[in-house]
Amino acid sequence: MSRYDEGFGAPVTGTPAPCRGACPVGTDAAAYVALLAEGRTADAYDVARAPNPFASVCGRICSAPCERACRRGVIDSAVSIRALKRVLCDEHGAEQGSASRWQRAVGVVPPVTRASVGIIGSGPAGLAAAHDLRLVGHAVTVYEAMDAPGGMMRFGIPAFRLPRVVLDAEINAILALGIELQLGCAIGRDVSFATLLERHAAVLITVGCQQGRTIRAPGAELPGVMRAVDFLRRENARLEDDPAAPASMPAGDVVVIGGGSVAFDAARSAWRTQATSAYDGQTALDAARSALRSTERMVTLVAPEARAALPVPVEELHEATLEGVALRDGMGVVRIVGEQAVTGVEVAPVLSLFDAEGRFNPQLDLSKTTVVSAQTVVLAIGQQSDTDFLADHATIARTPWGGLVVDHELRATDPRVWAAGDVATGPRDLIDAVAAGQRAARGIIRALGGVVRETAAVHRAPPLVADTRFWSRYDDVRRTALPVLHTSQRDAIAEVEHGFSLHDGRVEGARCLRCDEQLQFAVTRCIACALCVDVCPQSSLALSPADGGALALIFDDRTCIRCGLCVHRCPTDALLFTLAPADVSPTLPDADSASSTRLTHV
Repeated sequence: MSRYDEGFGAPVTGTPAPCRGACPVGTDAAAYVALLAEGRTADAYDVARAPNPFASVCGRICSAPCERACRRGVIDSAVSIRALKRVLCDEHGAEQGSASRWQRAVGVVPPVTRASVGIIGSGPAGLAAAHDLRLVGHAVTVYEAMDAPGGMMRFGIPAFRLPRVVLDAEINAILALGIELQLGCAIGRDVSFATLLERHAAVLITVGCQQGRTIRAPGAELPGVMRAVDFLRRENARLEDDPAAPASMPAGDVVVIGGGSVAFDAARSAWRTQATSAYDGQTALDAARSALRSTERMVTLVAPEARAALPVPVEELHEATLEGVALRDGMGVVRIVGEQAVTGVEVAPVLSLFDAEGRFNPQLDLSKTTVVSAQTVVLAIGQQSDTDFLADHATIARTPWGGLVVDHELRATDPRVWAAGDVATGPRDLIDAVAAGQRAARGIIRALGGVVRETAAVHRAPPLVADTRFWSRYDDVRRTALPVLHTSQRDAIAEVEHGFSLHDGRVEGARCLRCDEQLQFAVTRCIACALCVDVCPQSSLALSPADGGALALIFDDRTCIRCGLCVHRCPTDALLFTLAPADVSPTLPDADSASSTRLTHV
């Protein structure tokens, strides 16, 4: 019998690890990181894949909100959660063909027994919804205006960040469930929306935000000003058709306006096209890095946010620096300079980003303006939706930016219609789009009288095997740097980021603090000696006066690093860390949710 078998009662569930709480699809990152640290890659992949049909895609390009929530970042740097997911997918993902474990999360695909659902758009939201709808027996048809599926995953994100073999593998796996795909079919041009309402019991709109926004500044209409999403769509479509075909990017210096990841992509793509031939928070920096590659010219990124506040992964910013992008952070645009064409961009320091109502409304210090030379200006300041195909359907309310008005289940004002992804929320990250597609699918299933399919049970995280990890010095191990392709070898196709080796992945995984382990307390064993309080290196435990002259043991889950010294030091075995029961699925908190817990009186 274990010394912990008596006196503890039912394990306290507590809150899930912050990484899981921050993930829009609820991926149990703490579990797959811990399993990888033990070398159990197959089990770890099953955990990562279970809630997400785009695990391999996300292992490369997810914005990783889990890492922003990771408590390890308080000590030094967050665990490389996204890169560790890629380690698993490089062994077991859909792109591994016969060695793939992708299908295990699906099980037996049911026959079509339920009503037909039409989905407009084959991006992450549309395909995630199609995946879930098909797995409860619905007939699903996806309508895509382009000649290949994937939406902005294909036509917005360059191949050097997301290899098409990976993207195609996960898309094909979803379609193989028995989903009909109609390519080159634009709603309103090739088929009317009214026809879709006649064909299907429900219609889900996932057209995203495909139109770039312009800037409210003098000179915005000058020749030489372009939108990042248009440039990326054109370049990625060109590479899909013929990688050797010449690309057009005007010569001269380039200024990219914005501060997000899509702008990075466009800048890097433009440099590659010349080398090989010729504001939404996820747009600006990708454009800047792509433009760099079109000639030996200066590429400047003008971002309103300070460098530390840029909404991009640290690796993206690092690669931009390596590739020569000049960052002018904390700067806003006064005007685009030029008569017949662009000659520069006048900028000024940002005094404040938001107004009193919390709206994005940068205020500039116009006494300190400078002009940045430019012959091309790339606008990466946000996108909007094109829903003109709904113009004749007055029952479907639209937003001022072209999106659709939806309720909490993503149902539009016409009860037969749902909307998910950017068209319902405005521009968000890829993982948000996947989550939105799943949410809309659940709403459609319930509305059509079905039962939502629960995610199959998968492996749990392995429990901590020792009373204390402190002696392993795990808290001294620094974040492992991602291996990348040398800048001299980069082109329009070659993937820049490489995956960790299994050994490096295990080392990085062992850095996890194991926030999924919860402190358990046996009140009948405690003698109030306070040795646990004294030994805690984080001051996460405290004894506090309670009612009736008793004491309460206070545990601060926000600062605890699960080193186990309290468990090791307790003379009466009144403490231990343990995982929540396998059948407990606590409600996911907000990403920054954390609290102190009063365990019990002693």
